[in-house]
Amino acid sequence: MKGIITTTFVLGISAITTLNAQIGIKKPTVNIEKPKVEIGNGKTTASDVGLGGKDASGLFKNVTTDPSAEMHRKNAVANLNTLEEEYKKSTVDYTMLTKLIFENERTLGHITKLEPKVDAEKYYEKYQPLKDRADKENAIYADVKKLEDLFQKEFNAKTEFKKPDPLNFRSDSYSGQKQCYCRNYSSETKTYAEYNDAKTKYMELTNQLVGYKNDNTQTILSNNTVCLENGNKYAVWASTENLAVAVEKYNSDKKESDPKKVILRCDDYIKALERIESDYSLNLSSEAKTALADGKKKTTAIKTDAELYISSGKYQVYLDKVYAEKIAKVFMPKAVTKNATLETGAMAYVKGQEYNDYLKNRVKESEVATTLRAVTLTKEPYVKKNEYGIPLYQYHEMWVAYKGKDGKCYLTAVYASYTYKGGGTYATVPTWGADAPDEMACENVNK
Repeated sequence: MKGIITTTFVLGISAITTLNAQIGIKKPTVNIEKPKVEIGNGKTTASDVGLGGKDASGLFKNVTTDPSAEMHRKNAVANLNTLEEEYKKSTVDYTMLTKLIFENERTLGHITKLEPKVDAEKYYEKYQPLKDRADKENAIYADVKKLEDLFQKEFNAKTEFKKPDPLNFRSDSYSGQKQCYCRNYSSETKTYAEYNDAKTKYMELTNQLVGYKNDNTQTILSNNTVCLENGNKYAVWASTENLAVAVEKYNSDKKESDPKKVILRCDDYIKALERIESDYSLNLSSEAKTALADGKKKTTAIKTDAELYISSGKYQVYLDKVYAEKIAKVFMPKAVTKNATLETGAMAYVKGQEYNDYLKNRVKESEVATTLRAVTLTKEPYVKKNEYGIPLYQYHEMWVAYKGKDGKCYLTAVYASYTYKGGGTYATVPTWGADAPDEMACENVNK
């Protein structure tokens, strides 16, 4: 080629479209211009004087005898040979290739400056196709490295299979955030769709590189495959094995005595299965989806059965039976002594206005219709003292059985207290008080 060599080289950039927008990869812009050589413009250097030099490679013409220029030409030829040899390999070292192109462009720039009249047409016939290819693949390699960093940071899953309580899975509770089906909650911030898009793009890009493989990234991808399968295992486990314990057995144990708790458990478990069903990090298999649907169906049926148990009146029958058994075990305490005065006073207090005003504010017990019986539990009064051992008061304990206005029988503890007056004396008129009553079977009043 005669005359002026004027060529511009622009580093090729791979088209990164949809995924780049999703994962934040920006297209790199690199412009490397082939050095411009101007001849005949009157601008010459000292190297022009030495025209007539020889180039052993035969790839450069119009060279000088400048030793520095000769060294750079030799380096350029060596770089070209290295580039040719690299592309003959089954696996290309793209880290080296990126540096090689950069260094060679700089070397060619030095040649042009030192030898403005150089003719490098034959060199570029060999170099330019390889450089164009390298530019394209180096740009792809840069995007591959960004994706590998993304995998390392956001998708580096563990393969350990955990079985957290589905009731806490993805919930606001502390235990729910500690662990998921195969990796820690805090690191599981990306969706399966984001992972799959990144993986798909990664495969597309690496397939354009010669023999490229990153063992660490392959391990991450392999671990994610296990992790996603663990997600399916977890969904099936939550819908079958764990459901049998957390819902079916719970219903068996609790329905008769507390169907309302069963209903609440069912509502919570259905929500738990729905959280698994819609979890952002899972790629559910058809088996897992079917298991989740069946699990919700079973849980709904158990909830409906518990609701029918309540509405049918069977639950109230059960409660009445249990309560009857409970009050049948309540008896008047055995009297320690007989104190007719205190017992009469105790029954009068229970039937009086103060105690009945107290009963009006209670839900479970009825006001007093009539007192039935009283017993005394203290032969000698108890003495209550302060922290210095000084008496505050002394009191007697009685128990009174009464029938309420609802027709049921009750008993309550009644206390006659005498305030300490000092000098070893107490008040002679008692202050009365009583505890909340307990229901008892009426047939037990005189037992």
